Amino acid sequence: MRDLDQTLRAMNPARDGRPADQARLENILATSRASGPAHRPRGRNRWTWAAAAATVTAAALAYVTLDPFGTTAQPAFAVTPQPLQPQKAGRPAAEVLEAIAGRIDKQPDLRPAPWKTEHFVWDSWALSTRIDNIQVTSAVIPEHRETWEKPDGSARWKARTLPPVFQGGRQREVWEKAGSVGKEPQRSSGSSGPVAVSAVEPPTTVEGMRTWLANGQNMGAGLLFEVVPERFQDHVLSPAQRAALLRVLASTKGVVYAGTVKDRAGRSGEAFSLTDRFGGLPNKRTLVFDPATGDLRAYEEQLQDDPGRLNVRPYSVIEYTTFLTAERLP
Repeated sequence: MRDLDQTLRAMNPARDGRPADQARLENILATSRASGPAHRPRGRNRWTWAAAAATVTAAALAYVTLDPFGTTAQPAFAVTPQPLQPQKAGRPAAEVLEAIAGRIDKQPDLRPAPWKTEHFVWDSWALSTRIDNIQVTSAVIPEHRETWEKPDGSARWKARTLPPVFQGGRQREVWEKAGSVGKEPQRSSGSSGPVAVSAVEPPTTVEGMRTWLANGQNMGAGLLFEVVPERFQDHVLSPAQRAALLRVLASTKGVVYAGTVKDRAGRSGEAFSLTDRFGGLPNKRTLVFDPATGDLRAYEEQLQDDPGRLNVRPYSVIEYTTFLTAERLP
């Protein structure tokens, strides 16, 4: 597993690649990242946001960006992050996932009960990120975000942009010529009220966890890789719950063990990938789990050989999240 632009991206009306819908997609992706209450739709029930997101979509379709690439020319192809580099191990995904699940499912649940707040910290970046209302394509400018959620679904959050990232000196020169957008940190914060959904503990059985993740939807592998990062952004899961989630992944067709990898925070984890067309274009999504705890450490989405009309090269990373901490506070 978003903020306003990423919520809209998940509802992409041009997912099937029809040229007639491309202008609508571009306008949606132009919507400011900093305006939403949190990185992904908040609350205990993702689908309660459908009506609000539809309203936002209508507003986004009417938005016209006058200067989508800054005040001067930016690259023909957007600067994107280097992909994660797993070291392939040649083992079945189900075997590795079950090994992690078996290691953690009997670990004690050390979360305080009752609890008052769940605190989440992560870094992220998406191709649709906008800084100062400009879609920056000449640099990768990640965002650092913290959220605090209460059992009633109310939340507060704060975010700041991180220093621009480049793959070489030439890219920095291009970014400087384009106005050095994002050189100064951008900060934002906000809050949201309670939601009309009760906080229910996720189940610890495989089938129960599958149903909870699906939340009434037809849960294919592509949607599963979309939902899992979301749930790690708004729930602090117990060891038994994490074990059940890993076993859901283990029983899902198409999941491949990519090997051991270091995430963007320098931590080692086990990577599992799915390559399909979920979202329209051929893409590979990767989830990286801590082998000792089953916590999600990283998520990455990488296009394959067909970037469609996006201004990126084939095999570019178009989104990532690095999960730093998640804790339940008494």
